[in-house]
Amino acid sequence: MVLSSDIRLLAFETLTTAVMAGGTVNDHEGQILECKEDPSRRSHDGVLGAGDPKSDLTAKTVSDAVACFGSADGGIVVLGVDDKQRGPAAFVGTPVDTAWLRNRIRQLVGIEAYIQAHTIATNRVVTITVDPSPVPVSDTSNRYRKRQGRDCHEMTARELGEFSIDRTTADWSAARTPHTSADAAPAAMAQLRTWLRSTSETSREALANLDDAALLRSLGLVGGDGHLNRAGELLVVDLPGRESLIDLSCRSAPGADTEKRIDPQETALATVLGQVEAAIKDRVPTFQKAAGLVVGQIPALPERTVRESIVNAVMHRDWAQRQPVRVELEGTQLTVTSPGGFLPGVSEKTVITTPAKTRNTTLASAMRVLRLAEQEGSGVDRMFRENVRVGLPTPEIHQLPDATAVRCSLVGGEPDIAVMNVVSSLGQPYDNDIDVLLILDTLEKQPDINATGLRPIIQKGQNESDAALKRARDAGLIVETARIGHYRLTDIHRQTLVRRLPYLRRSAAAYEAIVRGLLEAHGEIRSRDIVELLGVSRPTASRVLSAAVDNGLLVKKPSPDAVGAGVFYVATHE
Repeated sequence: MVLSSDIRLLAFETLTTAVMAGGTVNDHEGQILECKEDPSRRSHDGVLGAGDPKSDLTAKTVSDAVACFGSADGGIVVLGVDDKQRGPAAFVGTPVDTAWLRNRIRQLVGIEAYIQAHTIATNRVVTITVDPSPVPVSDTSNRYRKRQGRDCHEMTARELGEFSIDRTTADWSAARTPHTSADAAPAAMAQLRTWLRSTSETSREALANLDDAALLRSLGLVGGDGHLNRAGELLVVDLPGRESLIDLSCRSAPGADTEKRIDPQETALATVLGQVEAAIKDRVPTFQKAAGLVVGQIPALPERTVRESIVNAVMHRDWAQRQPVRVELEGTQLTVTSPGGFLPGVSEKTVITTPAKTRNTTLASAMRVLRLAEQEGSGVDRMFRENVRVGLPTPEIHQLPDATAVRCSLVGGEPDIAVMNVVSSLGQPYDNDIDVLLILDTLEKQPDINATGLRPIIQKGQNESDAALKRARDAGLIVETARIGHYRLTDIHRQTLVRRLPYLRRSAAAYEAIVRGLLEAHGEIRSRDIVELLGVSRPTASRVLSAAVDNGLLVKKPSPDAVGAGVFYVATHE
């Protein structure tokens, strides 16, 4: 399980120990634990029988309890217990089919529960562990109820209205655990110190020299009572029963056999994250490149982008879900899938500019102190920036159906020295300006851009888009075209990047595709547009436009026989 030292499992262990010693079940039921007898085993006259492994009555009884816990703070249902008995006799057992029950709970109340069978007093008892749901859960009678003490109570309209806000603002990683700094794994603490020393910052190196307890306090991982919070437990405690936190698979190419796998169980997050970073670094090829006077080895996937993609997945994921963060390296392509969807206010269209929101504020704060992550709101844009700087595609970040996870896909490859030289020529601060770099990336794909077209690309408003174009012009990246407010790359940069600019290719098919793009962008085309944006002579521009007319793509205006400066072309359907 991801959530070991889980108070639900501790409550179950306490129950079994106390009842086996002669205690009563009722003394232990409460906010997070409820015991149920399997109703399929009890006949109408009260006789206990063998029971039915696939009893729908049993499934509905359990599902109602699961829904109640899901709408509260989670909990654990223990099936196969007679709460009227004392001692070992209380554990009467259940024949329920756990795989069938898991699917039936999902069908009845829409919750994915963790189900496990145990042998207690020679009988089979089943536990159903429930995580807090991000949305209110209705039971099998379409009631919204939540656990309050030992009972389930109907939720009020106000509770239903405030439910999502409360869930998305809660900090899962801040909760207290039974562990202290004495439980920290040496390997995990060593990894924390390695990260701090690698920053080359005096203040970080000073933290690395502290003893374990002082270092963990400095990272905000220890409470006033000396106990680690969940973020601390996650980062530095090796925990029996914990499932893998990160699952890395490495293949030589998409679809190839797995050549390396890292998915250690019971291991602290800091240790696993260090292992994953090292494995990716070892397998990603590097290329020797010279940009200006600087010669160096440049990886096929920028190290900062790789780290940010994985650290973001760990920081912002929904840790109440049990799946690990999945990392797949296939050749030079990296895919990172993080359990849990976007938080409210974040979407694929705003992910660059929206200040970082997280379910795990305490964990995120510690990772920023460790310099594993950028300061708030500047992580995703760094991923985009680092890729554009070396001529690689920008990351693709999207939410999977039903908001079950967020996936980040990175396509690596050989860095492009032409792009690196253009970026280097911009000088500071423009060579690190994400808006300017996204303008460069856009103009590698299309011949011109204006502020309105730029808005969705940099995910900002009209005024900010105008300002970004001005900075790009001041940096010497772009010039204004004959169309006021429209910009293209300067001639020198177009010359440098000619291999990357599809609109400068000279085939007839390429010309037709570019004409279609210009029609969509401008509504009409003039000869000067073809000359300026495609870098051709006026006679060539005339031939391109005449060919488009002959092919039925364009109509000449104001008339087919018109000549002179007033001539323009529109789509044939206009």
